Amino acid sequence: MSDPKPSWSASGVVDAPPKEVLKALVRTLKESGVGEVTVNEAERRVSLQGDWWYRGEHIVKDHDGGSLIQYTVYNIASGATRWMVPLVAPNKGKLREGFQELLRGLGQSLRAGARYRGK
Repeated sequence: MSDPKPSWSASGVVDAPPKEVLKALVRTLKESGVGEVTVNEAERRVSLQGDWWYRGEHIVKDHDGGSLIQYTVYNIASGATRWMVPLVAPNKGKLREGFQELLRGLGQSLRAGARYRGK
């Protein structure tokens, strides 16, 4: 199988240090019970893999005294089922709403501002 291509991406800012944001992000994703969470602390990368088609990657970067979270969704379905993903995957509006909800939750848990930036 070739490397999966991004199917959607967005970013947001949380007004808290990257180390705290990364810790809260990992906790939130693990508590969601949606899929398998993998953490690369050196790269500040958190991956969530669920269902047969989905992998979401969150990268936490330094940003003006806070943290920038870059979120990318990948279609990891095999070639034989790849075409089915648009039929079962949430539309881009639902992905955006889910990411905005994640940002709000991180902001609340860290008592920090959080805002969606779009692509």
